[in-house]
Formats: sequence, C-alpha cells, structure tokens
Amino acid sequence: MKILILHGSPRKGGSSDTLVKQFVLGLNTVGKNEIKEFYANDVNVRPCQGCLTCAKLGNNTCANEDDMQEIYSAFVDAEIVVWATPMYWGYMTAQLKTILDRMEALYCGPEENWKGKTFVALITYHYHYQSTVAFFERITPFFGVKLHTIVYNSLSKDGSCDVHVSNCREKLEEAFTLGKNLAQTRTLRER
Repeated sequence: MKILILHGSPRKGGSSDTLVKQFVLGLNTVGKNEIKEFYANDVNVRPCQGCLTCAKLGNNTCANEDDMQEIYSAFVDAEIVVWATPMYWGYMTAQLKTILDRMEALYCGPEENWKGKTFVALITYHYHYQSTVAFFERITPFFGVKLHTIVYNSLSKDGSCDVHVSNCREKLEEAFTLGKNLAQTRTLRER
C-alpha cells in the first residue's frame, strides 16, 4: 500500500509525529507499505499565487516549480494520506496549510487524484481543533475520500504545560489500531 505522510509540526519528535509512528507501526503489522514522508517545515514550497495556471492547463500543473512537484506525485499515487499537525491558534500549522493550499493544482482532476483515497488526520491541540476537523469533514465527501481523525489534547489538566502523547497509552493504541485496521481492510479488499 502506498502511504503519503505530511508532517505539519516544525518540531520533530513531538506528539503529532509520535502518533504517526504508532499509526505506521499498526499499518506495518499487515503486509508491506511504501511510505513517503514530507516535513512541511523542511520542504521548499511557495504559497499558492492564485494565478489559475492549474485551472487553465489541467494535468496537475502549477506555475510554482518547487518541492510540491514531488508531493503532488506522492499524493496522486497514495492510497492513504496522513495529515499530522498540532493546532496553532486553533488551526493546522501554516507550513501544512501552505501545502494544503497548493493541492488546488490537483483539484482539476478529482476522479483520478482524490476519489477512493483515505485521509487520516492526526491532530494535537491545547484548546481548539474543531476548525481543522470541520475542514476535512467538509471536503472529503465532495472528493470521495474516506476520513479518519484522531485528536489529542496535550495540555495538562492544570493548564500549566504540554503533555507529550507518549504519556497517553490510549491515544497511542488508538493510532496503532487505526493503522492496523486500515491495513487489514486493504488486505481483505485485495482477496
């Protein structure tokens, strides 16, 4: 199975990355997977310029020639796309949002570029996560994409500090189980 993982956090090894690792461990319990990962903070991706080149030319064409070309290719090939991000001011990170905005170039081919995919949103937050979940819930039916969401509140009970997800066995197991279940479902469909 081909998997694309888009890491939104600029801090590697944080809670959203740890949820990804658990998800991948679950996936890998059933068969082999081809995984491509991109850290949004490390790629050279310019914001969408709203030039409409993608709409005029089609074929997943974008006027910006940067690292998105590789991400486009991985997205089109992927059966599962993982969006892993902490919430900053109640929304996904700016780095991941930039990549998401550039997906406009793939909008011109919803049947071949989107339909039948599974999105997994792994979200960590302190106060609000609903805007990002609502966004995915709004677009996935339009594109024929299945959506699975895991959210983790990393703020301590007294509100004084961030609690890494590695301290929350329940969320680690949830991510692992989701990966395993998606892998098993895929295996059953192939039979």
